[in-house]
Amino acid sequence: MNETLRLYYDNPYLTEFTAQVIAVAKRNSHPALALDRSAFYPEGGGQPADRGWLSATTAPHRWEVVDVQSDNGTVWHLLAGSDSWPEGGMAVTGQIDWERRFDHMQQHCGQHILTAAFIATCNAPTVSFHLSERSVTIDLAVNELSEAQVRAAEAWANTAVWRNLPVQARFVSPDELDRIPLRKPPAVSNNVRVVSIGDIDHSACGGTHPARSGEVGAIAVLGWSRQRGMIRVEFVCGRRVIAALHERDAATRAAAATLSVGWAELPTAVSRLQETQQALQRELAQTQRELDALRAAQWYAQTPESNGRRIVTATLPTATIERLRTIANFIAELPGGIAIIAGGEERVQVVVACHPDTAVDARDVLAAGMVVLGGRGGGQARLAQGGGGQPAALAAAIAAMRERASHG
Repeated sequence: MNETLRLYYDNPYLTEFTAQVIAVAKRNSHPALALDRSAFYPEGGGQPADRGWLSATTAPHRWEVVDVQSDNGTVWHLLAGSDSWPEGGMAVTGQIDWERRFDHMQQHCGQHILTAAFIATCNAPTVSFHLSERSVTIDLAVNELSEAQVRAAEAWANTAVWRNLPVQARFVSPDELDRIPLRKPPAVSNNVRVVSIGDIDHSACGGTHPARSGEVGAIAVLGWSRQRGMIRVEFVCGRRVIAALHERDAATRAAAATLSVGWAELPTAVSRLQETQQALQRELAQTQRELDALRAAQWYAQTPESNGRRIVTATLPTATIERLRTIANFIAELPGGIAIIAGGEERVQVVVACHPDTAVDARDVLAAGMVVLGGRGGGQARLAQGGGGQPAALAAAIAAMRERASHG
């Protein structure tokens, strides 16, 4: 099959064109057309595919293009489901969704510029790039990135945008390629397309870009985080900067209104709220501990003594393992106290604690329960814990542990 002539290489601003259908097939459950020429950009190089429409030039048929893919040089246009399919040899008119195309041009060119900025300001090269519907990310081959470094790169990038540098995309010969200071070696050796942004960046790239850097508008870094030994930087360009600003402004003002402060006072108000919450959490934890101590003493007192031992069993489904240990220890601090305390809503957890005067090994008691439960555990003679297994067997497991504790 003949390769598709890619019109966007020469003119990324072309939004309407005519072509001929050279093949019809089904791809990814969609009817798909291969054209002899196309201005649609197929997904690749980190840039999503264009979308738009194809129309029959001699009949009232119009199909929505929902995806575009390249296969061995042939560009396939995947269509929304339709009862009427185009036929091979049919003449069609293509129309690009310009708003989407220009957005991708802004983001992709902005990525080239920000990548150059991180190299220039902190020697942090880009390893990969991804353009999504909301933002753009690049992964930098560094372990750390400071706020100052990010802001320096962002400022450098925006200065390059506002210089309105020429953006030149062209195919170069091997001889010319040797003379161009590419940011990194190209993946292929022949038919290499180079995108140059003034004198700040030269990169092998098949994507769509504006004619001048000024059309990127602005570049704003939204955040960064460690990802698999690298730093992932999230950012937006052009129209997306305004959208991100509005989104964050709305969230900031809503939070400020909830706290009855002005948006500029929000950081201080949040800090005060965190301090108050931490104090309340400490107070709540202390109160919980005191209540658990009273509860443990009450359970101990209500448990009949047998052979100098009081074996207290209880199930607290919502208690954390820390609370289970705390309550068990309170009981085991009392003369003859043996605690078998279980909890956990999704995964069974069991704590066994024994007073030294009982001469009972908590590990042995726990082991008797784990055999029935089908779980695992361990610990020391005075305190052991375990979990897992079948929750439905918990009652039988507690009975087995009680039996072991009473004869230990």
